[in-house]
Amino acid sequence: MIIKRTVVLKSEKLPKKVFKIFVELEGMYREMLIQLLPYAVEDEVTSYVMLRVRNYDFLRGLYPQLPSHYSYTVCQDAVERVKGFLRKKRRGLVRKDYPEVRNISIWLDEKLFRLGYAFIRIATHKGWVEVPLEPHKHYWRYRNSWEVARYHAEDKA
Repeated sequence: MIIKRTVVLKSEKLPKKVFKIFVELEGMYREMLIQLLPYAVEDEVTSYVMLRVRNYDFLRGLYPQLPSHYSYTVCQDAVERVKGFLRKKRRGLVRKDYPEVRNISIWLDEKLFRLGYAFIRIATHKGWVEVPLEPHKHYWRYRNSWEVARYHAEDKA
């Protein structure tokens, strides 16, 4: 049995320039997700690898300025949303044709961020952006023993 702990860290107040970059990044991520969902539902693609193989070139063409790994993570995000949607659809609990995108949580894999001492660097369309963190007692206590969790869509099956 493996016990995992998730720690939420607040960031210091971001300068307007950095905040604007993250707003733009969220908009691009949302648009990529909105483009993928109808296709994934229509073809009932529940494999992250299949969705990525079929749509990687399309996503890279849509936003060539984004680091390529956003194409991977948006496919992982879309597959998780589609799996839940198709499960509900089989039970007759949804009336829409495909999932609605209400909330966005940008997925970052190990290539898109670097965890520093009291900051995190995130790869964006404008280069690497450093976000200072407001660490708490548990951050300092466990910082050296942490490992970055690797998420694999196939692990949830």
